[in-house]
Amino acid sequence: MTEQTRNEAAALAGDLPGVLLEARRLAAAAPGQHGRRRAGQGEAFWQYRDHRPEDGARLVDWRRSARGERLYVREREREAAQTAAFWLDPNPGFDWRSEERLPTKKRRALVVSLALATLFARGGERVGALGAPSRAGPRAVDQCALDLAAQRAPAPEAPRTRACIIVCSDFYEPVDAWRNRLATLSAAGASGACLMICDPAEEDFPYSGRTLFHELGGRSEIVLGRAEHAREAFAERLAAHRRSLREMARALGFLLVTHRTDHPAAPVFALLAAALSERGL
Repeated sequence: MTEQTRNEAAALAGDLPGVLLEARRLAAAAPGQHGRRRAGQGEAFWQYRDHRPEDGARLVDWRRSARGERLYVREREREAAQTAAFWLDPNPGFDWRSEERLPTKKRRALVVSLALATLFARGGERVGALGAPSRAGPRAVDQCALDLAAQRAPAPEAPRTRACIIVCSDFYEPVDAWRNRLATLSAAGASGACLMICDPAEEDFPYSGRTLFHELGGRSEIVLGRAEHAREAFAERLAAHRRSLREMARALGFLLVTHRTDHPAAPVFALLAAALSERGL
C-alpha cells in the first residue's frame, strides 16, 4: 500500500463515525423491516398460508384447516443466513465532487452500502466488504465499515461462496471491462446490484467556454475551446453507455440503479433494499 493510499484510507476511516451515523439513520427510516423471515427448511414456525393445488395433500396442516372451510399450509422460516458483500470503486475519479456542498461519490456509496448492511444484519444476514470475511451480529456493520475504508481491490473479486454482491462505482470504464468483471462474479454463483453514482456535473455538463478537463489520478488532459458545444454529444454518449451497461448487467443477473449525489439517498436505498429482498436476501 502506497503512502497516498494509506493517507486516503486514514481520511476515510476518520470520517467513519459520521458515515455510520448517517447510514443508521437511513436504515432506521426504511419502510418495514428487512429480515430473513421467508419460507425455507428451518424448524421455526413462520406463518400459515392458503393451500395451493401444487402443494398436494402432504403439506396440508389438518389441525389448522379443521377450524374452518379452507385448507392451510404451515410454513417454516428459513434458517441459513445469506451473505451480502460490498465493493466500492477505488478509482480516484470515484472519490470526487464538483462542489463542496455535495458528498463525494464514494462517500455516498459508503453511506448507502452501510445502510443496506445495517438492514441485512438486523435480519440475521452476514455482511462484509468483498474480499474480507463476512460477519453476522451486532458488530458486523462496524467491521464492514472498517474493511470498506481499507478496501483497495481494483476490481470486484469472485466470492468463495455464493453471495449477493453490491458493486458501487460511477461505471465510466468501457462496457466490455464491466462485462468481464460481472461475468466473473456471475460464474461464481453471485448476483446482486450495481449502484451507479454520479455527480450532477457529470450528467448536466454545465461547462462553457475554454475548459481544461483533467483525468483524476492520471495524466490525460483535453481542452475544449467552447465546451458548451459538446454538451449534446456528451449526453447522447452517456445515455448510450448506460443503456448498454443496464442490458449487460441484467443479462448477468445484476440490477443496475443510477443515483445522483445531489439527490437524497433514501429513495435509492429503499429501491435497492426492496429489490435485493425480492431476490432472496
